[in-house]
Amino acid sequence: MHISRRTALCLSGAALAAGLPGFASAAESVVATTYPGSFDEAFKAVVGPAFAKASGSSVNFTPLLAVDQIGKIQASRANPPFDVVLFDEGPLINAKKADVLDKFPADKSKTFADIPEAFRDPDGYAPVVTCQVIGLAYNPKKIKTPPTSWDDLWRPEYKGRVGLTALNSSLGMAFMVELARLKGGSETNLEPAFKALKTLLPNVGAISANLGAHAALIQQEQVDIAVHNFNFIQTLKGKGVEVDWVKPSTGAPAWRTSMHLVKGAQRPDLAFEYIEGHITPEVQTAMEKAPHFVIPTNQKVALSGAIVEKVARTQEELGRLVFHDWAKINEGRSAAMERFNREIRL
Repeated sequence: MHISRRTALCLSGAALAAGLPGFASAAESVVATTYPGSFDEAFKAVVGPAFAKASGSSVNFTPLLAVDQIGKIQASRANPPFDVVLFDEGPLINAKKADVLDKFPADKSKTFADIPEAFRDPDGYAPVVTCQVIGLAYNPKKIKTPPTSWDDLWRPEYKGRVGLTALNSSLGMAFMVELARLKGGSETNLEPAFKALKTLLPNVGAISANLGAHAALIQQEQVDIAVHNFNFIQTLKGKGVEVDWVKPSTGAPAWRTSMHLVKGAQRPDLAFEYIEGHITPEVQTAMEKAPHFVIPTNQKVALSGAIVEKVARTQEELGRLVFHDWAKINEGRSAAMERFNREIRL
């Protein structure tokens, strides 16, 4: 008997475990993507057990970058390998164009009304489950005076000790656009950012391909200062790594991360309940706490701890972070990636 890859994934799903309330009764397994690294850890520790307890079902997590998620769905539309996918704003635009998603049935949701307009997909595809915020990560053992500005990356004492990511990651692209904005450019004019990065090259010690590899740069002390995500750094700090994070004085760039129903999913009802559960106050509160520090979007969840100290004090303040126009970014992203790999990447 032939067993599809999809069926094999479901059969190998996580065993049922105790967790949090928030999901309706269902059966079988749901296959959901995460991002490699701290997100994958948080989803497995909180969302999976909560879903298992409330639904009597299991969830099989597949850590995968967004571009790979879209590619795998397109390659198997008749039998998609996932029920639910996780996308940042840039990849989401491409997923919509590829027609691989179903819209989220908000009218069936008991929780969607608690998600502010700033954290809803304007086309109705999904609720935003978190936002990712970037700033300056640094090693306090090596850097005694905390940085305050992106300009600190150019300080001569950091020669060979600065870490960046390539533009295939949302982190790298968001920093590039923000640098362009601060130097007089925009989402569609990255020339000022390229000029600035060329002068930064003497300070750049490493350019990583993705967030997981980027975190390793800090962990292994290959760099002393880097552009990095808030929750990734807080998770590393909680593990005893010598690292801290600050929001730049010009504001912190951020992007929205949302969950989506895959078109043609074998159990769309179960997939809906999985997403519905993730946006409940109980699950988002658990995700917000140490060691995960995943920023919540449900307005019933009070921001706390390091999020209040370093990012924003209220949900309203979260909505005022620096959000870029990813539709404009995507128009020139491929060309920007090629140029970055040719002129900047070590």
